[in-house]
Amino acid sequence: MKTKLIFAIVFIVLAQFANAQTFGIKGGLNLSNMTFTENGAGYSPAMLTGIQLGPVADFKLTGNLYLNTGILYSLKGFNLKSVNDAQLLDASFFNGKSKLSYFELPVNLAYKIPVNPKYKLFIQAGPYVGLSLGGTIKKPGIPLQDVYQYHNLNSYDYGVGAGAGIEMGPIVASLNYELGLLNLNSNSTIPATFNNKVLQISVAYMFWNLNH
Repeated sequence: MKTKLIFAIVFIVLAQFANAQTFGIKGGLNLSNMTFTENGAGYSPAMLTGIQLGPVADFKLTGNLYLNTGILYSLKGFNLKSVNDAQLLDASFFNGKSKLSYFELPVNLAYKIPVNPKYKLFIQAGPYVGLSLGGTIKKPGIPLQDVYQYHNLNSYDYGVGAGAGIEMGPIVASLNYELGLLNLNSNSTIPATFNNKVLQISVAYMFWNLNH
């Protein structure tokens, strides 16, 4: 049912792309990690560098208020280097470098502040949903494995994001932070919660603009 809901959102976003004032391509870096909480203790492993890439669209609502969205490939994950790094029970279960690929749809409400005719500053915030495209985990001394089978992770995610940036003509540079609200742990035998978190640094080129 939840997968069907995600696909319904994808359909709605695709339909809205046809009505966008601006349309472009976005790419950038994901500096991702995951928060583990078990029996009241929390731990974050080492950060993993990934990418984000895909089409984006921008809609003017009223005045300086805009709505932006996209359909992005997003690579997230974490790197827990050794059992001695962890402050959790059964820490060896988490050891390794995990890469999680998502098909992600952010929807942000943005407020733009004109600096001059060519430049605008903006702040933005909103929810996102993600559908897993797969993932791997590389554990010390063990061949590459399917992270979803090994960790019993949920195959979808959702959360909230907030950020800021600058528009310079057709170029949009932004810094955004996303926090996953869904507990990705689907293994009821492990009393732990896993949540994605990622700092995103991106640049978009808006090559279709009906306002100019």
